Amino acid sequence: MNETLLLLPIIVPALASALIFTIKFDSRTVRNFVVESSLIINSLIIFGLAFFPPVNDLTLFIMSEGASFGLKLDGLGTVFAVLIAVLWPLTGLYAFEYMSHEHHEQTFFGWFVLTYGVVSGIALSSNLLTLYLFYEIMTLTTLPLVMHEMDGRGRYAGKTYLIYSVGGAALAFIALTYAISQGGGETFTLGGTFELESDESLNMFLSAWFIGFIGFGVKAAVFPFHGWLPAASVAPTPVTALLHAVAVVKAGVFAIIRLSWYVFNPELLQNTWAQYTAFAMICITILYGSSMALSTQHLKRRFAYSTISQLSYVLMGVLLLTPDGLIGALTHLGAHAVIKINLFFCAGAILCQTEREYLFDMRGLCSGMPKTSIALLISGLALCGLPPSAGFISKWNLGTAAAANLPIGNFGVIVLMISAVLTVLYIFSILSVFIMPGRHFDFKTANLNVKDPGYKMLIPLGILAAGSFIYGLYSEPLIKIFTSIAHGTF
Repeated sequence: MNETLLLLPIIVPALASALIFTIKFDSRTVRNFVVESSLIINSLIIFGLAFFPPVNDLTLFIMSEGASFGLKLDGLGTVFAVLIAVLWPLTGLYAFEYMSHEHHEQTFFGWFVLTYGVVSGIALSSNLLTLYLFYEIMTLTTLPLVMHEMDGRGRYAGKTYLIYSVGGAALAFIALTYAISQGGGETFTLGGTFELESDESLNMFLSAWFIGFIGFGVKAAVFPFHGWLPAASVAPTPVTALLHAVAVVKAGVFAIIRLSWYVFNPELLQNTWAQYTAFAMICITILYGSSMALSTQHLKRRFAYSTISQLSYVLMGVLLLTPDGLIGALTHLGAHAVIKINLFFCAGAILCQTEREYLFDMRGLCSGMPKTSIALLISGLALCGLPPSAGFISKWNLGTAAAANLPIGNFGVIVLMISAVLTVLYIFSILSVFIMPGRHFDFKTANLNVKDPGYKMLIPLGILAAGSFIYGLYSEPLIKIFTSIAHGTF
């Protein structure tokens, strides 16, 4: 396949968004058709590139020696690109019904489609400079989505998101300039391309990587740089679902994988102060996120704190700096995306149908919204790691990888076990509110005029709920792909 086709997943959403911004559609149906068609076409293009990847890279232009903008599709990029290609059209379908209750729908969908192209650019970047460019453009395209309501909470969330993002970008830029100056940012290569000559060079190498880890870790919600994520939960649910499950947070994780495995040399990072410090931050983030999820009663915010914890599961695998750790990280990257986006969809369906946000207002809701409750139950059990769900497979791979990497892995296993218990508690406390509200509870009165949403929201709920277990049942082909990526044969 010709390498110029790598531009299509970026150009198609850009053209579609320009059409959505400029044309005044006669009906919501026509506009929705244009939006969903553009999303599906772009996903089909990505699937085509994944099955028939171009052999050569595409260099767009060269700034200077070692600094160029280019695109390519390697194994890691394929995983991220396919993930967004599966989830973005489902989110679009869900958003049609959800946003019919909101204002400024056309503006929302314009930014929504444009962001798909920008995130595709992150997946297809051939080097750190290109990734950084799309990474920062993503901040600009998602900011209007976070601030969509433009009320006090929306403006505060947008300001918080922007402050964190700009600070992270500044730190990531330091790592970028160091990598380019040392010849490590020319193209993504598994194992990196650094060659150090002295201990002084090693200290600079470790410092630059750690600064880059913090910079990209802002969008991955690493503690204590996580504050923007719960704040962003005020955005419309289709936005928070993408922010927390696919687009922004996964882009941060993806960037850290690129930085640690494809720019900086993971063998040089092993058993150093940089690895130990970053690993400690990840362990703290896992426990903090799980604890905060258990303590909050706001459903979307509970899932936001859960995301903070679960993202660091992925980063734990990455920072083990072993092939098995990377395999576990990639397995959980996909598993968490499928599970968590559906949990947010369930929370959004409840908010849309009942305007209830807090758990104490959702007692006995299973009677009025049985289909939504079943989807929540299935995805919740998958997040807890019930065999043979996606959550079980990914946590098993992470746990075995950590147990095999002593001594640092011992702490990882302990943290994963504690977090697993907390995850069961904060998920089952939700389910108990829905299903077992207490003796003599009046289900009829509590569910007066309450019903499940329409098919546009229920179809994604059903597909993703089923997917959270299908992913686990048929994980062997995926793990083979992840293994080939970790060993550099894909």
